Amino acid sequence: MKHEFGGLWTRKKLELLEKYLQFYTTALKNTPFTLHFVDAFAGIGHQNSRTTKEQSELLPEDSLPGSVTIALDVTPPFHVYHFNDVDKDRADALRQIAKRHPSITFNIGEVDANVFVREFCSTMQKLDRAVVFLDPYSTELDWQTLECIASTKKADLWLLFPLSTLLRMTPKNGAQIRPEWRDKLNRLLGTAEWEEALYKEKTAPVSRDLFVEQDSIPVFERINVAELSAWLVKRLEEVFAYAAEPVLLKNNGKPLFLFLFAVANPNDKAKGLANRVVKHIIKST
Repeated sequence: MKHEFGGLWTRKKLELLEKYLQFYTTALKNTPFTLHFVDAFAGIGHQNSRTTKEQSELLPEDSLPGSVTIALDVTPPFHVYHFNDVDKDRADALRQIAKRHPSITFNIGEVDANVFVREFCSTMQKLDRAVVFLDPYSTELDWQTLECIASTKKADLWLLFPLSTLLRMTPKNGAQIRPEWRDKLNRLLGTAEWEEALYKEKTAPVSRDLFVEQDSIPVFERINVAELSAWLVKRLEEVFAYAAEPVLLKNNGKPLFLFLFAVANPNDKAKGLANRVVKHIIKST
């Protein structure tokens, strides 16, 4: 079964995830914690990247190991793996993977990713710790799901945020936002005040009529990618104990995704360690 998704940026995303998972299980291997890995948009374990002819020369493999395979290959391993995909065929592929690893504890879901993650969060016990990886196909993820993860105070988050989709839904001229997109944006961003945050007033050129100066007309323009990225990190910091600077992933030079990392654990030592490790991983990848 093929799962065509991604491109050159996919490799960087998966490399960042792999390095962090390896650090995470190694750092916590001699602790009493039960370690969980949660992948709510898990796919089938590998990906067939969509590439141009030129890009294919840099990605000669027919397929890349996906997040499922990467997580299962981490040593030492997690204690429990939670994989979900709302698509039946992909969920069946995940069940086959579980059958090939009878010694590992799996929780395989075939439900909406928001439901899957919230149900997992509701079951976390005192000695549970988790890495939650969210790689939505588009705008399926609700901000309330992120709030649920943060409320556990026991989970780390890696989120692939659909930046290009947000840019498409919020064109530079705010007046062009389609009414049917507003509810979706409210759900994705967790606030109805996103328009105030994402648009700033730009003074239009002064118009003149028969040499009489008229009042300037206010024009609103969307903030740039760097400002938008900073705003998203600030939003994460409102609910998580720590949020790292995002990794901007591009395709053919165009902004595509933001890879965001956040820590729910409010412990200063945990936040400091995560900060140092993630900065090192990002710099070396």
